[in-house]
Amino acid sequence: MGYDTIAASGNNATVLHWTRNTGRIHAGELLLLDAGVEADSLYTADITRTLPASGTFSEIQRKVYQAVLDAADAGFAAAQPGTKFRDIHTAATTVLAERLAGWGILPVSVEEAISPEGQQHRRWMPHGTSHHLGLDVHDCAQAKRELYLDGVLTEGMVFTIEPGLYFKKEDLAIPEEYRGIGVRIEDDILMTADGPVNLSAALPRNAEDVEDWMAGIYRTEEA
Repeated sequence: MGYDTIAASGNNATVLHWTRNTGRIHAGELLLLDAGVEADSLYTADITRTLPASGTFSEIQRKVYQAVLDAADAGFAAAQPGTKFRDIHTAATTVLAERLAGWGILPVSVEEAISPEGQQHRRWMPHGTSHHLGLDVHDCAQAKRELYLDGVLTEGMVFTIEPGLYFKKEDLAIPEEYRGIGVRIEDDILMTADGPVNLSAALPRNAEDVEDWMAGIYRTEEA
């Protein structure tokens, strides 16, 4: 293992690093699984998928999941050679802020929320969208700002794209149907001269493919 596995179901999935891995998986809940393998080279992977325990997403779960997926895709599109590393986060969180506003959850405008002085969306997306990946799962995380957040994406870099939305069960500032839902989608990205390549694309990402994947697991168990 490249790091302590995070396996969190239901409201536990709203805790960013639920490494206790305790709590039952109940029907109708989502399972957030954040796990990575360290290869013989000592380099590590870092991948997250969020799975419907019963095999299919509920309507509200699918809506939240799609928002996170769209944010991840926006971050991927923004990750181009020559752009700043922080541009990935800006692109992804803008999508999330727009969705939160559309759902009537964001208490301010999207423009105010994504401004440096605002950041109200961080109540439900409190972490960065990306980190560099290498010999350490958070490679060079203590590097100076100009080398990391303000650094320029160049060929050969490997990093994650991992937006999420986390609606705690006890959060009375949101409609009840969102409470207890935690979704994160994380992929490992290689920057090439021609643009980003998703190294973990073989794992299902969109909701329909995830449901098909789960259905295959259930069929295997029944057999």
